[in-house]
Amino acid sequence: MRKKGERADPIQRVYPNEKDVFRAFEDCPFKEVRVVILGQDPYFNEGQAIGRAFAVSESTEKLPPSLKNILKEVERDYPRGLMPEQTLESWAKQGVFLLNTTLTVAHGRSNSHADIGWKEVVTIPTLKKLSAGREHLVFILWGVPAKLFEQFLDQRRHLVLKAGHPSRPSLTGFQKCGHFRKANDYLSEHGIEPITWTIRK
Repeated sequence: MRKKGERADPIQRVYPNEKDVFRAFEDCPFKEVRVVILGQDPYFNEGQAIGRAFAVSESTEKLPPSLKNILKEVERDYPRGLMPEQTLESWAKQGVFLLNTTLTVAHGRSNSHADIGWKEVVTIPTLKKLSAGREHLVFILWGVPAKLFEQFLDQRRHLVLKAGHPSRPSLTGFQKCGHFRKANDYLSEHGIEPITWTIRK
């Protein structure tokens, strides 16, 4: 699922590490998924991408704008809690499927692996399976690339939330979208335990 020779070429680095490419799937078995957050592709700087959409490694000192703005919205929806860790592991453990539409990226080149088959072989079949095989999931689509996958989701069975990309919240409509509270309200309405988006004090 990569351009020929890229992973083996020390000059052309690929992220995340090979062992982490399918981490989002390992985090969330099919029956445990409650919320799907769909990103575009992994961060393209060294040491950041860990196989979860929007999350970064523990060693990342400066958070990417997207993640910083996501955490601001969590705080807006739930001001009494502490922020989750930057790896978003606590979300993944609760059934938040942090899926990128493309699972790998070349160093320094955003969206560089968009056309090598990830969407057709992995992303679309995964979304279709979740949509058809589960009930009352929440699908969160941020940004134009993510919104293109709305067509594969059955909105009679699930809640689909859409907003602009979190990298530029005030310009795209992401700011004050309220998606974290809306997701929990929907889950609660259908007898499903809501997500603890914050780390409780």
